[in-house]
Amino acid sequence: MTAPDGSVVYKLGKKYPGAGLSSRPMTNIYLDATEYGALAALPAAVLVKRRHDVGGGFAIDVFEGTLAGLMLAEISADDDAALVAIIVPSWCAVEVTEDVAYAGGTLAIDGWHATAAQRVVTIAEGDER
Repeated sequence: MTAPDGSVVYKLGKKYPGAGLSSRPMTNIYLDATEYGALAALPAAVLVKRRHDVGGGFAIDVFEGTLAGLMLAEISADDDAALVAIIVPSWCAVEVTEDVAYAGGTLAIDGWHATAAQRVVTIAEGDER
């Protein structure tokens, strides 16, 4: 992960299914450059994305490579009630939280061919979202 200041953080992460929408346990193991190099040399399905903080608790992931064109919004909340209370912005087109086709591992291994019909969001010229 490259931070806005240019520093690099190497981490190995795993997300697990949770009991509710807001309960998704996650583990991160932070690596040094040598550990990262050893893992990076192994055969792998690669997923590259850039994450942008757009305010209001939302982050936008813009995918690259074979997933170019896919953009996903993500938001975090303290509990299911807070999550359900969030007003979804008009620029969010489809809810994919429970669609395993959009899980990181699925996207890396199988690519982008979601079970739901793919939808394209057109943003007006000059809109910086």
